[in-house]
Amino acid sequence: MLYYLGKFIFILLFKMFFCVKAYGSKDFPKKGPVIIATNHASFLDPILVGISLPRQVYFIARNSLFRVKILGNILPLVNALPLKREGIDVSAFRMVLDKLAEGRVVLIFPEGTRAKGLDLQKPRYGIGFLQEMSGAKIVPCYIKGSRQALPRGAILPRFKRISVYYGKPLSLESKDFHGTKKERYMHIAEEAMLAISELKKNAD
Repeated sequence: MLYYLGKFIFILLFKMFFCVKAYGSKDFPKKGPVIIATNHASFLDPILVGISLPRQVYFIARNSLFRVKILGNILPLVNALPLKREGIDVSAFRMVLDKLAEGRVVLIFPEGTRAKGLDLQKPRYGIGFLQEMSGAKIVPCYIKGSRQALPRGAILPRFKRISVYYGKPLSLESKDFHGTKKERYMHIAEEAMLAISELKKNAD
């Protein structure tokens, strides 16, 4: 209930202040497990994805945010999953896989953290592992303008236009790939980043 209430409020606010527009969201899979792979430039990114899709979206947030009084109570209610930033968080991976097993939509940032510059960063292999273990579809996404609206270090957002672009689900055939499991995971992550890069190129 809180998820949909928050979504309604953010849709109104973001359309008013950022003139948010989404492209390709009508073709988003209507059912089944989906991993959304998107660039990460701002703290606004999870909200932008959540308000631009008809389905509920789960996302990962660093566990330190859950220790903040108000946020700690709100984040679980808006589908946030805690992640430890140090090392490999096995429990976070399990939570994501559980959600995918339920046929849910999970937002993953292949870059792992917010980019410092304008260029896309090299991906980490985690998204490849999650896709292989779950069999979920990967839908690429590119968010344009969120860095300008709320850059690193900024407290208050700026009134800038933001657009969210969705691509078609990636075709990932493992039978044509020869290599170790980790190499396969990395190959999937690189395919996701390539698709995001194509969306970025078209958006620019």
